[in-house]
Amino acid sequence: MPNILKMKQEIVRLIDESSEQAYKIAFYSDPDVSRILERLIAEWERNNQKGIPLDYATEEEVEAMYNIAVKISKTPPQALMSRYLSGIMPSSSGEKKKR
Repeated sequence: MPNILKMKQEIVRLIDESSEQAYKIAFYSDPDVSRILERLIAEWERNNQKGIPLDYATEEEVEAMYNIAVKISKTPPQALMSRYLSGIMPSSSGEKKKR
């Protein structure tokens, strides 16, 4: 497995620098990524927004986000959007579908 710096760079490359919006939506809507980013953004703000929030991640957090980013990048964008939309679109009974 790559070192932490390389994993951070790969997360940025696979998600933030991708022109595929489905990758961004899938990554940032992932519950684990959201939970981690909430903590990272708070830490980044406490440090006067120096660097980027990813700079404040622990090794375990980087590894978790890296694994999610790699998995997402290997999934066809249409499949990601289909999963995302099926989770937010109302079902015939008027309730949101469970993911």
